[in-house]
Amino acid sequence: NQATTQKGGRLRLGVAGSSTTDSLDPGKITDAMAQSINWQVRNCLVEVDPKGHPIPELAESWEPITGAAKWMFKLRQDVEFHTGKALDAEDVIFSIIIIVAKFKVGGQGIVDPIQDIAADGKHTVVFTLKEDNADFPFIMSDYHLTIVPAGTRGADWEKGIGTGGYALVSHEPGYNALTKRNPNYWKKGRAHFDEVETIGIADVTARATALNTGQIDAMNRFELKTIHLLKRVT
Repeated sequence: NQATTQKGGRLRLGVAGSSTTDSLDPGKITDAMAQSINWQVRNCLVEVDPKGHPIPELAESWEPITGAAKWMFKLRQDVEFHTGKALDAEDVIFSIIIIVAKFKVGGQGIVDPIQDIAADGKHTVVFTLKEDNADFPFIMSDYHLTIVPAGTRGADWEKGIGTGGYALVSHEPGYNALTKRNPNYWKKGRAHFDEVETIGIADVTARATALNTGQIDAMNRFELKTIHLLKRVT
């Protein structure tokens, strides 16, 4: 209930799936910790709701044209990156093309259906696919396809610039990251915490102990056989 939602404070996440080689380049994300940080700082064109339906995120709407082999996505016009730059079609095209290029090096993967991507004005992007694909909007919710400012390269990836509810303060790959709430976040009813601390804890027993002793507030990859220990948390 948004009317009774408490805001503020720091959320501490204990996360398995971390490595000292972690990168915030979406095309190189392979496990949970970098994925979590990426979601904190960036958004996709589409998100999937709790019922499994694709709903608008950075795209305010989409529709197929020419059957389902071409899709037109209209972008929100009230979105800014953490730098203050307004989101536009150029950013989306850059972000998707970069991922397409990276994935084609080692296998086409999720971007295989995309044949071409082009702008139709400043706030519309048109995808041309190799063949009809009625599920294409779901593809645009993949965490690899988060949107970054056009021209992002090299060390820029590790700055974590995006349009997300939190902006990156610090990141020590494999160990911890700190993000702070984006005061200009465009998505209502999200990003309630002032800060999110993400801590890499590889061992499941250590994560569970940290949760039960109040060192962290949430964790992933809990062992079901020890779920009863959560009753100790008050």
